[in-house]
Amino acid sequence: MQEYKDPCQIHVQISSADRPGILAEALKSVVFFDWDVLDIKQFVFNGLLNLSLLLGSKKSNSILELQAALEKWAMEHGISLQILPWERGLRPEARYKYRSVVTLLGPNLSSEVFLHLTQIFSSRDINILRIEQLDHSDHHVIEVVIGSKEDHSTVDILNALVKFKEKFMVDIAVQEDTMFRRNKRLIVFDADMTFLQCEIIDELGKIAGVGSRMREITHRAMNGELDFKLALCERVKLLKGLSVSQLEELYERIPITHGAEDLVRILQYLGYRIGIVSGGFQFFIDRIKNNYKLDYGISNQLEIIDDKLTGRVIGDVVDARAKEHALISIAKQEGFSLKQVVAVGDGANDIHMLASAGLGIAFNAKSVVQRHANAGINQSNLELILYFLGINGKEVQELREVSKSNPKSDW
Repeated sequence: MQEYKDPCQIHVQISSADRPGILAEALKSVVFFDWDVLDIKQFVFNGLLNLSLLLGSKKSNSILELQAALEKWAMEHGISLQILPWERGLRPEARYKYRSVVTLLGPNLSSEVFLHLTQIFSSRDINILRIEQLDHSDHHVIEVVIGSKEDHSTVDILNALVKFKEKFMVDIAVQEDTMFRRNKRLIVFDADMTFLQCEIIDELGKIAGVGSRMREITHRAMNGELDFKLALCERVKLLKGLSVSQLEELYERIPITHGAEDLVRILQYLGYRIGIVSGGFQFFIDRIKNNYKLDYGISNQLEIIDDKLTGRVIGDVVDARAKEHALISIAKQEGFSLKQVVAVGDGANDIHMLASAGLGIAFNAKSVVQRHANAGINQSNLELILYFLGINGKEVQELREVSKSNPKSDW
């Protein structure tokens, strides 16, 4: 659209009780005096219309005529009108070049929450450009677009919000405000304590009679206190002698995390590619992949001879770096940018995977993991991820219904 010099650009601000036809009425004068609409923004909140028009014209001598016509119309219809000179340097995209989207999720985002959040932004010379409520039913979710004159990273914003998040017990995602935020195409889950509501190796340890020892090693490994590869091999040795039938029996009673099935149905309906990349065992991941018609399932291969575990792992161990490489490889194979990838995990061996993805979500994660992710969910509901993808509550309800008819989700 043609640009005009500042003296021939004006900002028209209109406020009124909402009704059909307000914009059409205003545009009659705009067209009559040969002005062009260069930009327009409108929203309605609680029945009140807020409308902003950026107008431009080559005929600067028509400004007073247009102003008189608009003021007459506004007075006749009880409309609040302001006509202001336009300065290009005041446009948000000009003043606040560096933009991010902060999504807050909690049971109740009180006025105190908003006060502390805005004070944190203000103290860092960060301006709020837009706020939108995504849901206010079972969950209260708001999306805040922020901008700053100086470069800031998502890590900078997350670090600034650490104490705020802990004080008010809210879940937060911080993402760059780009086209990729709402254009994710691939999601990769960790399995144990993420897609699944248990640590499979700990459950196997109970069956083998070494539950206490197994839990101790797992806890230290997931907190990053032990080398994952060595810890895995040590734990697998403790499983020597377990039978395939015992593994089959365990699979039948593995609990799936709340919200996982609805999330998978919805993302499959939206055309996502979905995978699990796990430091657990292929025996279980293959069955989960097949049951939910997932696209990828990568994990460690247990050695089985004569229907018994030997206590060894076949091939390379799927550790933190292997999980990261798997995520990158899948994205490349599918032709997706890493900015279009979501990764979800809870343990130290997920850190590199979360860091490589456009959106890395620490799910009920250890503290060491939360420090390396640009989003966190501390509730046992995977469906909440949809809010971080920019989907609002009404859309979630609609997607729940329509996704049930997807043949791929006929489990």
